[in-house]
Formats: sequence, C-alpha cells, structure tokens
Amino acid sequence: MNGQHYLSCPHDHYTGEVYENPLFDRYLSKYDVSYYYLDLEVSNMNTFLEGSATIISRATEDLDTVVFQFIDEMDVVYVELNSVEVKDFLHHEDAIYIPADIDAHELFKVIISYQGEAGQDRGFFAGITNAYDNTYEQWVTYTLSEPLNARDWFPVKQVLTDKADSVGVDLTVDKDLMAGSVGILESIDDTAPGKHTFRWRSGYPIAYYLISLAVADYMDYSFNAPLSKPGDSVLVQNFIYNDGDYLAEWKEEIEATGDMISLFSDLLLDYPFAMEKYGHAVAPIGGGMEHQTMTTLANFNFILVAHELAHQWFGNYVTCGNWQDIWINEGFASYFEYIALQNLAGQEHADRWMENAMALAMMENGSVYVPTGDADDPSRVFDYGLSYKKGAALLHMIRYELNNDTLFFGLLKDFLIEYAEGNATATEFREVLENISNRDFSCFFDQWYYGHGYPTFNLTWYRHNDTLYIQSLQETSSAETPLFKMTFDVRVKTDTQEPIYRLYQEKNEQLFAIPMNDFVWDVEFDPNKHLLARSKVEMRIPGSEDKGMAIGPNPFRENLIIKLKNSTGTEFFEVYNMDGKLVASGEIHSNPCQISLKTLGNGPYILIIEGEWGRYKEKIIKAGN
Repeated sequence: MNGQHYLSCPHDHYTGEVYENPLFDRYLSKYDVSYYYLDLEVSNMNTFLEGSATIISRATEDLDTVVFQFIDEMDVVYVELNSVEVKDFLHHEDAIYIPADIDAHELFKVIISYQGEAGQDRGFFAGITNAYDNTYEQWVTYTLSEPLNARDWFPVKQVLTDKADSVGVDLTVDKDLMAGSVGILESIDDTAPGKHTFRWRSGYPIAYYLISLAVADYMDYSFNAPLSKPGDSVLVQNFIYNDGDYLAEWKEEIEATGDMISLFSDLLLDYPFAMEKYGHAVAPIGGGMEHQTMTTLANFNFILVAHELAHQWFGNYVTCGNWQDIWINEGFASYFEYIALQNLAGQEHADRWMENAMALAMMENGSVYVPTGDADDPSRVFDYGLSYKKGAALLHMIRYELNNDTLFFGLLKDFLIEYAEGNATATEFREVLENISNRDFSCFFDQWYYGHGYPTFNLTWYRHNDTLYIQSLQETSSAETPLFKMTFDVRVKTDTQEPIYRLYQEKNEQLFAIPMNDFVWDVEFDPNKHLLARSKVEMRIPGSEDKGMAIGPNPFRENLIIKLKNSTGTEFFEVYNMDGKLVASGEIHSNPCQISLKTLGNGPYILIIEGEWGRYKEKIIKAGN
C-alpha cells in the first residue's frame, strides 16, 4: 500500500496540551537528581518506616531553596545539606523546603532522616501497603509508587524526565524475612541482633516510581534465561513465598519467564538490564507493578508476567515523557501480552485475547491520550479500556498498516534505541514511525490517539456484470471524531477462491469497485481482525424489490448458484429449455444453493424459482468449456 493515504488530514495535527505541576515550575525544574540511597528498617506486619534518604543532585540554576516531595504524615527528624545540619527546613503541603545557597551546576547532597506510618490507607494507589495474602497465609509489605506515590515512603522528586543515574536501597528486616528491591543484591549483612540488611544496588538510570521494596517470608528461586546471542543470559531472581507447595504450584509458570525474556530479546533489543537481573517479588497486590528489574506481582499468570516483563523495555528503559502519554508504557506492554501469546501459545489464543481487548476498548468513547484536565487522576491515567486495551489495539493497527513484521519490529527497536534510558511521548514515537515507513501518520494519531471512539462500517455489496461493488457507510461512536480515514480488508468468497482486497476509505460514504468475474457468495469485513471497528455486511441485489436473489455465474459451465436475500426455506427451482421442456428441477435446500446442471447441453434456458413470496423467472446460458 502506498504511503499517501495519511497525507490529507481532516484537521490540523493535534499534539495535546500537557499538564504542568506548579511545584515543578517553581522549584523542581532547577536541579537534576543523580543518586537516591534509601536506608530503611521495614517490617512485613505494618508500613512503619525508620531510616534515611540520601539524595545527590546537580543544580541547573542558582538555588535558594531545595524542595523534595514527601507526605506530611511522615515525621522528618533530621535534615542535612552538604554535611551541614539544616534546622530551619519546612515540611508542609507534602513537601520539604530546605533553605540553600547553591550555584548553578554545583553538585549537592541532602540527607533526610525520617520515621512514621507510611501509606496512610490511600487504597490501591498507596505508595506503600501492608497486606495479608489469604491464599498463602503470608503478611507482605510492598510499594507501588506509580504515578505520584513515591512521596508516601521516601523524599523524592516526582518528575518523570529526571531519572536518577543510580540507586541504592538497604532494607533491614527480621532474620526470618527477606527484602527485595531493584538491581543486584550486593550482600546480606547481619546488622543488629535478630536483624539482617539486604543491600541492593543498581547502576542503570531509573524513574522515581520504579524504585521499590517488598518484604515477606520469602525464599529465592533463581535461574538464568538466554538472551539473543548464544551464551548470553540474564539472572531471573524470584522472591516467592517460603513454602514448598508454592514453588510446586507455580514452578512451570515461573520458568516460562525465561522463554518470554528470550522472545522479547529476539524481537526487540536484549533485555535492557541484563548486567543486573530480572526478578519478581510476590505480594497480594491485585495485579502487578513493573519495578525496574524486580516486578511485584500477585501470581505468575502468563498474561500478567508477559505484561510486566514488557514494561522493562516500554516504561522502564524508555519511559513515557508525561502521564498523559501513558500509552508508551501501558499500551505497549499490553500489546506484548498478545505478542507473547502469538509466539508462545499459538495464534488462536492471541486472537481470543485481541477480540476481548477490542471489546473492552469499544466499551469506552474516550481518547488514548489523557486530557489535561484528567492528568492528575490515576483512575483516568490507568483506564483499562483506553490506556491498556485501546492502546494495544493502536499498535495492532499500526502493524497492520505497515503490513510487514520486519518493519514493525524494526520500528520498535529503532524507537528503543533512539530514546534508550530516557523518555518519549507519542509524538516522538510517531516521528520514528514516519521515518522508518516514509509515510505520514498524523491523521492516524489525530483519529486514533487524540480522537475519541471507533468507527462502524455498514457495507452493502452487489455484483453487476464483471464488477463487485461495495458501498461503505461509516458511522462513529463519538461526535468528537466524525470520520476515521482508514484502510480495511474485505475477503470476497467466490465459487473458486477467497481473495482479500485492501481498501481505503476517506469519506463517510464511499463506493468501491473491484473487477470480479466469479460469482460472489459473500463479503467479509476485516477477516483477520486487525481493526478496532464494528461492522455490518449485507448483500444488495439490483432491483431486489422485484427479484430478491442473485443467480450466477451467468453464463455458467457446470454449476449454478442461487442466493436468496430472504429465504423462507420452501423454495423450488425448475429449468426449461427453449422448447418449453422441463430439463431439471429440485428444492433449494440451502442458502446459497449450488445446483449441478453439467448434463445440459450448451445454450440458453429458462430458470424459474418459486416460493411463498411468489415466482421469479430468468434466462440463463450454459457455456462450453
């Protein structure tokens, strides 16, 4: 298909208005975080934390105040700036304000000691939660800092584009417990009577919300997964409940992670944190959270594991540039659920997943892009039908538009390379897409990403002489997007073949003409289920008010096909030669019905069809071979 389809847009290209945080404009934009070091004592029985956060940053402007976000409910007991205690800091409105005199480009270090009951019953989007897993009778304390909840458990700069260069997390817990976090487990040290400290270190850039902890009575079940090059592998480190029955129940599913890592590494880039690990920490989280190098999840369900693993590429290695473009994280990870099924479980499983995803997406009429007014609402940012399922459908349709899997996965690889260890928006993804395809996708994004809803195609078709005519009337589910200029496939079922034709609709009502010598039995819209769309297909017969049927091919060679628009199940046919002699007759036993007339000689005949609706007569011709 040529690349000119999307060059004519129904309106000016829309990029979306981006939500801005006033605290960012005044304070948080003036420094970049280099390093977080958290040294905390944690229990699996509550969310009480005691310890300190060390944050090393570099000023981008002269600073008279350094600000970190931190909930008021936590008690800040000590603040130090560049090895000097600060007594006149201010902690209010969920932020710590530290007086400073720092020049632009100067490196500075802040240490904040604190304690308190974190989380504060904030529900699912609490930064830290303590919960009991009833199935396995385990208490677990775990974090979930997305989107703006890291401030619940440590002082932080919650700006997506300011990734720390590295992070260290020391977690001191009772000796019968284990504590998981990001990066490599450097050591486990005895640090107090009855206590030991898990020291985790990561040298990869990391967004603030991907720093984590999980504490429980765990055991470590680890193995290595192959990467794309022979001999290369990555450690897969799983902190699972310390119960032999748990491992026996989930061992096969846990080990399936290795196949997914190998698959995604082959299709994309090698697992991006291979020098450290990929891992899981089990918790009663009601799903999963893709903490960098160590996902927190409820169980090892195939779909859940695939989704959170895919986030290591889409969300962690390349992070959305703002929460309004959460599609970069959730839409991509959701589509890799489909990719994992397609490659590891079979196309039938993948098709069922896509059918369900599209059904969920069509239950909503909003845009994949999160509007400015909703950017601080987690329930809208993480809308399952829009950010996840419609987001996945968009990638599926882009793959269909490219019509070349080498090009599609090359696109994803180029995107990852271009924005490696950084951030990207949908606009930037579109630019990579346009560069690799040499096509304009602005209308696609206007309609599908920023636009609302989906189209319904009402197709009527008929064959006349040697042409198949398809009339397409497109309606949409939302007045916000009155037209989807788009490509669609139709499968034409004839008496000899079932070719697929690719059509492009650029107005709400459009007539397509396809050369067609064979008799047409049926027309099927989007036979391979590529599109987020509903459809209705109906045969139309010219003069159907009198006729109500299609007969063909005419002339015919051996077999004649009769297709009734409205069959009552009581129709009969008769064939007479031109002398008026009955030469064939029978019941029309199906719709369409194929009748054999191969014993007849070449020449003209009269066909009569009779039913409760009346009687119809037409001249037919048998042609020689």
